[in-house]
Amino acid sequence: MMPRTLFGWVWLCAFVTGCKSDALMEINLPVESKGWTYDAPKVFSVNITDTSSRYNIYINLRHSFHYEWRNMWVNVETMFPDSTYYNKRVNLPMSEPNGEWYGKCLGDNCDLQTPIQQYARFPMPGTYKFTIRQDMRVNPLTGVKSIGMRIEKAAPPAPQK
Repeated sequence: MMPRTLFGWVWLCAFVTGCKSDALMEINLPVESKGWTYDAPKVFSVNITDTSSRYNIYINLRHSFHYEWRNMWVNVETMFPDSTYYNKRVNLPMSEPNGEWYGKCLGDNCDLQTPIQQYARFPMPGTYKFTIRQDMRVNPLTGVKSIGMRIEKAAPPAPQK
């Protein structure tokens, strides 16, 4: 009986520590079933206190296996704590030319995480607001199920040899 209990505790500890996320922020927001419209941006906020670290920034995308296109264009607006902002149009590649989806697909859902800025630095402490808008030529954009954002501390660069 004792070995089973010990095994259970070891498994539980491994599970809990194995699921620990290094994300400073990861939020996924649903898109209405009728589609993602121009006037329905997804907004994310994160409080940055460590301005000396570098960060990786990703867009998370869940789409239908039957999504019509091989990519998605979005506008990403970053509002800094001092109310200045930066706007960037970003292409999110979603499949190979032969139609094979990037990311992981299960049933009708495909999940994809695309880096939009690696090793970024936030220049000032405070709350940053990110607004993501779909920027395709169709409105509403169907086949999109959720949009998300992940910000994590970047690993230090490998030493040069």
